[in-house]
Amino acid sequence: MLATPLLAALSETYPEARFDWAVTDWARPAIASNPRVTEIIPIGETDLRKGDWRQIRQLVLRLRSEHYDTIFIPSGTAIKSYIAWQAGIHQRIGLNIEGRGFAHTIPVALLPGIRDRGAQGLLLAEAAGVPKHIISKVNMEYWPAREERASVTQRLIEEVGWLGDVPLVIIHPGGGVNPRRTNLLTRWPEERFVILGNHLKQNHQATIILVGTAEEKSLANDIAGMMAGKVVNYCGKLGFGEVSALCEVADLFVGNDTGTSQIAAASGCRTLVIYGPTNPALSKPYSTRGNVHTLWRDLSGEVGEGPFTWDGGITADEAIAAVDAIIRQPVDSGRTLSILSRKRREKD
Repeated sequence: MLATPLLAALSETYPEARFDWAVTDWARPAIASNPRVTEIIPIGETDLRKGDWRQIRQLVLRLRSEHYDTIFIPSGTAIKSYIAWQAGIHQRIGLNIEGRGFAHTIPVALLPGIRDRGAQGLLLAEAAGVPKHIISKVNMEYWPAREERASVTQRLIEEVGWLGDVPLVIIHPGGGVNPRRTNLLTRWPEERFVILGNHLKQNHQATIILVGTAEEKSLANDIAGMMAGKVVNYCGKLGFGEVSALCEVADLFVGNDTGTSQIAAASGCRTLVIYGPTNPALSKPYSTRGNVHTLWRDLSGEVGEGPFTWDGGITADEAIAAVDAIIRQPVDSGRTLSILSRKRREKD
């Protein structure tokens, strides 16, 4: 997701160019519906840094057969630099971090202070001649299919009973599990989600929907069971596209440092991401629209530093203050009303 601003900048500048994307199986859903991508080139189930040489050789041969003019590598891994070189792609534009971009024809150094991965990727766009006025406006992008938007609209009316008259808040309390690593410490404590959810219901009359994977359904059930009143649990029932469609009409998304939070921000939803052991300066959703808000406390300098715990992390009161400020900001409800108007008439 954090590489989609780079794709958007290149596509806007070179609209006649064809853009293919090489991606692992687990990351494929993040860009599968992107209309700027012509073809997706599968890398395999695992990251190249964990793959075997057979996997790497297959990718080299595939890239060589396509006769690409240029390749962009928005990460500082030596193996990707090697693959692009072996594939015979004439122009290789990529980040050069500590010499790992040794085979790039246009090595791009990181600028001091730029740690955000979305902004790092856009350094490659600048190296490729993308004008600064385009770079300054691009965001992460995700497009749900028309069918996914229609399905979500039907669910909101028939199952949730939401017609846009009260705030709609999407909460993802899970995350921390992917093929690269598992770190459940990235999850904000469930009791704090309960306190936040109850505040949203009691003080903003919000409709709350919990989202996540099927494996996170039990976690969401526990949270929903401790909240006052009805809470909808859609864990395991929605794909990425439907979650994105849901966020397009929601007033707020609250989640941890996960891919779901990235998709929510890419949809344009006002997004609050709560960080614990990870630093938002490195992985926060990239947006120039002002819709991304983060909460984090740097505990690295604490006396007696040890393994991270949430004891000194973001509290429920801090999250409540943040969501109050966000919800009180004006929001453009035109899209929500237009999506729901046809269904309302049908229901009437």
